[in-house]
Parts: sequence; C-alpha cells; structure tokens
Amino acid sequence: MKRVQRENVQAVTHAKASPVALTADTTSEQAFIAIVGACLRHAEANRPAVLDGQVEGVHQMRVAFRRLRSGLKIFRPLVPREASAELVAGIRWLNGFLGPARDWDVFLEEGMSPVFARFPRKRGLHLFRARAETLRRSHYRSLCAALEEPHYPLLLQQFAGWLDRRAWRENLADPQRERLETPVLEFAAPLLEDDRRRVLKRGENFVRLAAEERHALRIRIKELRYALDFFASLYPTAPVKLYLGALARLQEGLGVMNDIVVARRLLDEAGLTTVSAARQVIDGWYGCRLDVHENLFDEAWRRFMECEQPWKG
Repeated sequence: MKRVQRENVQAVTHAKASPVALTADTTSEQAFIAIVGACLRHAEANRPAVLDGQVEGVHQMRVAFRRLRSGLKIFRPLVPREASAELVAGIRWLNGFLGPARDWDVFLEEGMSPVFARFPRKRGLHLFRARAETLRRSHYRSLCAALEEPHYPLLLQQFAGWLDRRAWRENLADPQRERLETPVLEFAAPLLEDDRRRVLKRGENFVRLAAEERHALRIRIKELRYALDFFASLYPTAPVKLYLGALARLQEGLGVMNDIVVARRLLDEAGLTTVSAARQVIDGWYGCRLDVHENLFDEAWRRFMECEQPWKG
C-alpha cells in the first residue's frame, strides 16, 4: 500500500500592522526609515490574501498604504514633499484600485448586511445585491490585475532603493541634514501635540459642522491616531492604549458619516435611482445609523478629552 505524502501548505491569510520598535536613542531619520519600511512590509504581507479575494486582505493592504502616506506626511518637516513625490504618485495609482474594492466591501459586508437580512424577500434589494456583487467582483479583478502588473513590484523596489540610499538627503542643506540626527523623542512630542490641537480646533461645535468639515475632522483624528501608533513604543503602554482607543471610537463614529457619502456614490455607480423603492430603504437605513452615531459622538468626545496625553508624561 502506497503512503500518500501531503505537503504542509500554510493557509493564506491577512496580516495586521506590526509595532514599530523605537527607543530614546533612535534618531528621527532612523525612525522615518523604520516606519516607512514597516508600512511597506505590512502591504506586501497582505498581497497573497488580496490575490486570494479575501476581504480583510484588501482592508489591511489599504490600511498599510494609508499609513505609509501618513508616515511620509508626518516627517515632511525633515523629508520634504518633493523628495517622495514620485513615490506618492505610485501609491495614488494603487489606491485607485484598492479604494473601490474596499468601498464595496464595507458597503456590502457592514452597511448593507443588516438591510438584506431584514428584507430577504424584497425584490428590488435582491436585484440590487446581485448587481452590487457583480461590481465588487469587477473591482477585485482590476485590483488583482494591478498587483500582477510590473508597476507594483517596481514601486516596492523604488521605495526600497530610496530608503537604502537615503535619497532624500541629496538636495538638503547641512542644517537640514543635522535635523535628521535629532532624537525622535524631540521630534515626536511637539508633532503629536500639534496634531491634537488640530483635532480640538476641528471638533469644536461638532453638531454645527457641515459634512465636509466632519470629514476634515475625521482625517485629523486619523492622522493623530497613526502618528501615536507609530511612536507608541516611546511612551508608557497603558496611556497609549487608552488614547488610541478613544481616537478609534471617534474615528468609528465619523466613519459612519463618511460611509453615507460613499454609499450614495456606490448607489449611483450601480444605477439605483433616487426614486426606486430599494434606494429609499437604503437611504432610510443610513439615516437611522447617522442619528445613532451622532448621539454617541458626544460621549466619545468627552472620553477623548479626559484621556491623558502619553507624550506629556
């Protein structure tokens, strides 16, 4: 009897961002390299899951490139925008495929799932769901094709070479190069404080903010959250976790408001007109969600304001 040998094949799965290990001795430039490198590894670790059609793989790859752009922005006082302009253009190209795929995932898996469950026999919703799934599959195919193009590995190679050569130094004056050698602690604390002030300024009189202003507030919150997450190893663990949790709750509440804007765009893409019964049901559902999260935002904001700022300890 022949023995059947089976290869031990590891299952394809998504990967979350790994912590960035920084110390008091880390220079600002070393921190920049570590953060950008971690974001690139996070993105590439999720490529197999994306090609496998996994929703969370798409989510994590999109988060990785958002974190990467945020990291580049954080360090602009040291590494000017023009030094990474070509690389950012490559990120923007890829996000043109990641964004639509992720938007449809969020809409169908999170936004619409309760609606489909509540009205399983509503014909208009059933037809819309089929159309929406077709569109989502189309965006997934486009994303996978983009990842298999030469342009994607070339982008990663360009980033790797840029980091290895420290190419941003080429056009810097001596005083600017000296600033790269400052301890990251001296760079991080004022940056985090400035980000916090921007959040406070944007969040004043929240109930009166227009949709565009609320979106701007969400971006500020996300920037502060990413920055503190990057620099988390420099500060005590407990206050960092509390502060990041408070920011996550704020971001989640504002994310629902952003989801409404995205949902309307996706409904238009699917050809669901405002006069259709299915669209009226969906608009009503999102309107209810908005009311709930607006009421919860005040409490989330209060908790955020009570949190100790880790960088002031």
